[in-house]
Amino acid sequence: MRDQLLGGRYRLVRQLGEGGMGQVWEAQDETLGRPVAVKVISLLAGGGSRGGEARARFLREARITAQLQHPNIVTIHDLGETGTEGNRAPFLVMELVRGEGLDAMLRRGVVTLPDAARWGAQIGDALADAHDAGIMHRDIKPSNILITPSGNVKVFDFGIARAADPYATADRLTQTGFIVGTPPYMAPEQARGFPEPRSDLYALGCLLFELITGRLPFQAPDTVGYLTAHLTQEPPTPSSVCAGVPPAWDDLVLRLLHKDPAQRYPNAADLSQALRQLDRAPEPPPPPPPPAGEQTAEAPQPSAPDRPFTIAWTGKEPLSTYTDSSGKGCLAGLSKVGLALTTPGVVVPLLLHKLERQSGEGWIAWFSVSIVFGLFALGTLLWLSTVTYRLRTSGWSLLVGPQGIVTTSAFGEREYRWNEVKTVAVKPIGEGGEPSRFNGLHVRFTTDAKRPTRERLAGWPRYLPKPNTTFSGMVPICVLGPMTNQQRTELKEALGRYGGPARRPLATQAMQAAMTKFEPFASRWMTKIIHLPGESTAKDDHGE
Repeated sequence: MRDQLLGGRYRLVRQLGEGGMGQVWEAQDETLGRPVAVKVISLLAGGGSRGGEARARFLREARITAQLQHPNIVTIHDLGETGTEGNRAPFLVMELVRGEGLDAMLRRGVVTLPDAARWGAQIGDALADAHDAGIMHRDIKPSNILITPSGNVKVFDFGIARAADPYATADRLTQTGFIVGTPPYMAPEQARGFPEPRSDLYALGCLLFELITGRLPFQAPDTVGYLTAHLTQEPPTPSSVCAGVPPAWDDLVLRLLHKDPAQRYPNAADLSQALRQLDRAPEPPPPPPPPAGEQTAEAPQPSAPDRPFTIAWTGKEPLSTYTDSSGKGCLAGLSKVGLALTTPGVVVPLLLHKLERQSGEGWIAWFSVSIVFGLFALGTLLWLSTVTYRLRTSGWSLLVGPQGIVTTSAFGEREYRWNEVKTVAVKPIGEGGEPSRFNGLHVRFTTDAKRPTRERLAGWPRYLPKPNTTFSGMVPICVLGPMTNQQRTELKEALGRYGGPARRPLATQAMQAAMTKFEPFASRWMTKIIHLPGESTAKDDHGE
């Protein structure tokens, strides 16, 4: 599409980006001689008469969005359609803003608390102006936020997600197959299909959580997992995910992430005011210097790769995703046994009655025996169904951070601090002295740790007894649900980073200091042992 002329005046120069809705280009306005940004909504290309209706609705709603004029909102200059007949696509012409996307800045881990407060307040200002005009954004996320070289925020794609919905109607937000918004940032009421202005505040709360901790409030392997987490799970406090987050930030973010919109900030203007108060809040005083002659180890602030690992499971995932190969083979074997037991209940009576022509009593006897087998098979299958259902009824989560490991489930929250943990590993959970089909996170506690030998671990099915906590000498604390390869890597890195030898630098320093003090005494003692009475050194032997 490079060098293509759109609308008779906008010549495409270079592509700036591409997303689910289309491409963004830098273009030259040949009428006014200025650079602009052009977004081509290829999602709405073609589609026959229905596609024509969707494009007409998009352009109609884009004209409403173009009325927004605010210093923190990217201005829409023009709109139109491009392409040949039968394959036309709408496009938007916007001001060209130089800067860096907030998503790219998050990947570099350079966001500070003052920056988060200032940028959050400016996003709130943009939302307040749009909400006053009756326009919701519906897709607040880092990739829709641009930070200019002067440090100001520019929000774009206001209402574009709703306008670009090819299945939207006048009275419904979505139809089957299209979700308006991005699941990791989606408010519960928006996930149900009934957004309101405070849904944008919830999304901004997710974004602020990510800015100040480096992670989203919920971790899930897929879209269904994210939506379920937003609907059913309580978010962790930011300070529990990233040490050093002040309590005022905890209160603000958790208020934004409330499931009930009425419990959030009443409007975006009030949120902006609260964020500016945080921006003006004085920094906490530094710790007093140590007394003369003492040394302290100063813990550095964690960078983006050093932030804690968090993940949540909904309990709705397929049973097979929790099991190793042996567990899956066990399930397959039980299914085959059930089939083998069910078959005689139908085949044996028919064969005996037809081929051997037995009496009625003999046929009934064989049929009765077969029915017993069939009922047993049916009971087995029902039991497996119950197992799967009960396993999938409650969610749980795992956090691996600098203070220790935290698990949450229907049984409550449990914390395992690193000074109680000797080693940590991922292995099958022991059940009756043998590894079960569930994989889990195990720890070996220190000898002075006061921990029960048998306790209900997060994610363990309620219908099963507590597992054998002495399997391989380690205690299971959390069932590991399905994870992406990236999440597995991050978990492994977090366990190595926080649970490895580097987690006790002060103890290592103390040991080295003690060895330094002991070394002169040890040397003299060893010298006495080596130079025993009646023996001479090499120096004496040579008469020197």
